[in-house]
Amino acid sequence: MAQTRILDSDHALLQELAASTGKQHQEIIHEALEAFHRDRMLDEINAAFAALKRDNKAWREEQSERVAWDGTAADGVTRE
Repeated sequence: MAQTRILDSDHALLQELAASTGKQHQEIIHEALEAFHRDRMLDEINAAFAALKRDNKAWREEQSERVAWDGTAADGVTRE
């Protein structure tokens, strides 16, 4: 098993969360890391879209592509 040192204040918070949720420390840490990873990914996506919007030509191309893809929603194909 790998070991990682954490701040005393973080360990106290971890213990508090474990006591209040009934979850194991490992599960709480895993959920926290997953949430952090998701937040970072969304931040990167938002930054990429912001950069795309600043490029007028690229943004117009993106909008045109969305219109083209939206047309496929009415193609009569359904999922079972």
